[in-house]
Amino acid sequence: MKIGDLVEFRHSSVGVPAGSLGLVVAVLEQETMEPGRWNYLLYDIKTLDGRVQRFTESYFKKVTPGLYST
Repeated sequence: MKIGDLVEFRHSSVGVPAGSLGLVVAVLEQETMEPGRWNYLLYDIKTLDGRVQRFTESYFKKVTPGLYST
């Protein structure tokens, strides 16, 4: 996943219903301090109501651009 990708939320979260759309605006690597644990990526996603929230990749999936066009 990279900046500028359109995503659809798989699971609902606070203020974000499942099935809504958002845009990836930043990607951050979270480094764990515990030995033996993997680092993971956090994504800042701007929802259609203008808020930016941070999620892991398990909360959303990438949307094919032609899927929602009319």
